[in-house]
Amino acid sequence: MSRARKKNSKKLLIIVIEIICLIALGCGIYKIIDTHMEQQQQEEAAEEAAAEAEEQAEAERQAEEERQKKEEELNQWNLLLVNPWKAMPDDFEVKTAEVEGGYVVDERIADAMKEMLADCREAGYSPQIISSFRTRETQQYLYDHTANKDDTAIPGHSEHECGLAADIIDSSSAGWADPLIDAQEELPAQKWLMEHCQDYGFILRYPKDKEEVTGIIYEPWHYRYVGKEHAKTIMGEGLCLEEYIENYDKY
Repeated sequence: MSRARKKNSKKLLIIVIEIICLIALGCGIYKIIDTHMEQQQQEEAAEEAAAEAEEQAEAERQAEEERQKKEEELNQWNLLLVNPWKAMPDDFEVKTAEVEGGYVVDERIADAMKEMLADCREAGYSPQIISSFRTRETQQYLYDHTANKDDTAIPGHSEHECGLAADIIDSSSAGWADPLIDAQEELPAQKWLMEHCQDYGFILRYPKDKEEVTGIIYEPWHYRYVGKEHAKTIMGEGLCLEEYIENYDKY
């Protein structure tokens, strides 16, 4: 082989070796880069997982706080549920204050009831309380001496014992043999009360077509205090107190 050919072969070999080295170097660099990218992706995935876990934990914490808040609200005195199936708590204390005419209610709702009656009269109507707070003894007497026990609450199961309710009629019906009838809903004062009671924190406690839920017949004269916010939702949604409490999370 000539010297020139040997020289060219040597150059070619060197070039081949350099190419191989470059390829090897490139593969090494690629592997390093690939490994780095993989580590970075793993770190990013771990950070995202941690962030999601933190968000989930925060959401669960807020949900638990909301649940506890709603539970506390449901246990407040103004949402006390008393019906034929749920008795008034034995430790529920009532401190009364007079509204008018010797009729008393829980002192915490007296001002709201006075304001409602005053505004009703200011509007030109004549509401009249005919029943409010009753002691257990009074409720027992009424139950023992009534001819129709189906329409009289068992002692311990009457809202009147809680001091949070009152029966209010239009005074024009005071002379009726029995003013506590459905016709009460057609009288002017009663119409005003049913339309505006929620503005003062009261609800019509036993609405029409809710007898199976409340266990009590329709009473367009029985007003119960629950607080303004609750009253506006209950009256606005056409609910009774049982439905509101059972589905409290929705409102």
